[in-house]
Amino acid sequence: MSLPIILNTPSYEVELPLSKKTVKYRPYLVKEEKLLMMAMESQDQKQILRAVQEIIEACTFGEVKAKTLPTAELELLFLKLRSKSVGETTQVGYECKNCGTKNELVVNLEAVELTQAKKTDSKILLTDKVGVIMKFPTADDVTRAIGSNEGEVKNTFAIITSCIEAIFDDNGVYEAANLERKEVESFVDSLNSQQFKKIQEFFEGLPKLSHDASFDCVNCGTHNKLVIEGLQAFFV
Repeated sequence: MSLPIILNTPSYEVELPLSKKTVKYRPYLVKEEKLLMMAMESQDQKQILRAVQEIIEACTFGEVKAKTLPTAELELLFLKLRSKSVGETTQVGYECKNCGTKNELVVNLEAVELTQAKKTDSKILLTDKVGVIMKFPTADDVTRAIGSNEGEVKNTFAIITSCIEAIFDDNGVYEAANLERKEVESFVDSLNSQQFKKIQEFFEGLPKLSHDASFDCVNCGTHNKLVIEGLQAFFV
């Protein structure tokens, strides 16, 4: 006699704020949680990111291509999955700014949102005639950079290069997809500090998971205020 299979898994919907798409999803199952736990155990960032992508694709019924999602939306969607799969709250530990004592803080995951992009225009003018058109970094961009094993600085530049969608001047627009990667890298290397800073500001202003929190230290009573940012910060 065959064992019973539970099929009545509930489904939910969430609107992705950057893509403006409504996505249907279900809680992840034990087999998917096991995949995540194994990746977390490895402490390999690339493996963790891939596990998150696989879980998202499975739990969105194959409708979402996780590697093409902006990383901010990837993190938000995974947080929604975590909330419906394990529970709407998570317990995180943060040190008191006064005495250094670690305090346990309960965070409502449903209250976590994406910050607004500080720079909404993806077109950046570098000189009077030359500029770039940027795109949000995707999970695929980050995975490729992490996989290069070239160190943090080179990984950062790799992500920046991947996020240049086009380069333009007064003669026309040059799509990065039609250029050799080395050409784009050479273009970035040719920028001066002020020009490169304009591109850095685009990344500094990208949307990210953010939540305002506070606690009174259990040891000294000091009131602590903090901003929790980024997916991993909600599971420390």
